[in-house]
Amino acid sequence: MRRIRFRVDEVFDLSSRSGLVACGTLLDGEELIGLPVFVDEMTGRPVHVLGVDFPTPRTRRTGQHLLIVSRDDIELVTPGRTWVS
Repeated sequence: MRRIRFRVDEVFDLSSRSGLVACGTLLDGEELIGLPVFVDEMTGRPVHVLGVDFPTPRTRRTGQHLLIVSRDDIELVTPGRTWVS
């Protein structure tokens, strides 16, 4: 299995969603398949991904991905953080 690195670019806290929406870029790896298991690269703490959201016209254009992440991990879901699988 190839290692995946995901950089958080933007975070949206939408009250209608069950978690935080992390919009980010894959730094290593080509695609997200299934539900990824990530840890924060700096701290080693697990990041609890609840789901992978559907691509939008913008994310298709930019090559970014949307992940739904537990609100319990709010300190790890900030722009610039990198997660690894």
